[in-house]
Amino acid sequence: PMNSSPPMLVNRQTILSQTIDTPEALIEHLQLPEELIEPAREASKGFPLRVPMPYLQRIRKGDINDPLLRQVLPLGEELRQVPGFVTDPLAEMAANHRDGLIHKYKGRVLLVVTGACAINCRYCFRRHFPYEDNRLGPEQWVQVLDYIRNDKSIREVIFSGGDPLVSNDKRLQKMVSDLELI
Repeated sequence: PMNSSPPMLVNRQTILSQTIDTPEALIEHLQLPEELIEPAREASKGFPLRVPMPYLQRIRKGDINDPLLRQVLPLGEELRQVPGFVTDPLAEMAANHRDGLIHKYKGRVLLVVTGACAINCRYCFRRHFPYEDNRLGPEQWVQVLDYIRNDKSIREVIFSGGDPLVSNDKRLQKMVSDLELI
């Protein structure tokens, strides 16, 4: 028999508020070896652990090699010094012309809408990006809009960050509306 009740819709902000953010909780929930706790704790000091419950529920318990787990599990390997490693692999800092704006390519800018993500992927290439210096408050937003307005070559504006979809809908709608006026 068919279920006549409509599917329950859960808003993304609710999902994002229900996360695991400590190595102890992740390792306990997934029934992983306890010896992973200390290296995970150390690795997560510089780049926090963040795993929403819907994602966590897709990881196989007890499987240290589950690819979904490997994406989020902090490991001591992250703390190793590696020759040739740079903290800005895409050379975005040199193109960070305004707070919250990266203009690396002609005709295209990238807006750093937020520094937050739903999941903190351990391979994140922006884990060292200075998000705190790139907040798009009202004053910075006006400056970004002026920058875009004054560069007639800009044809593409990419929302990025972190994950722009962790921002609230009103903020995203305002940003889109303001950009449409240009």
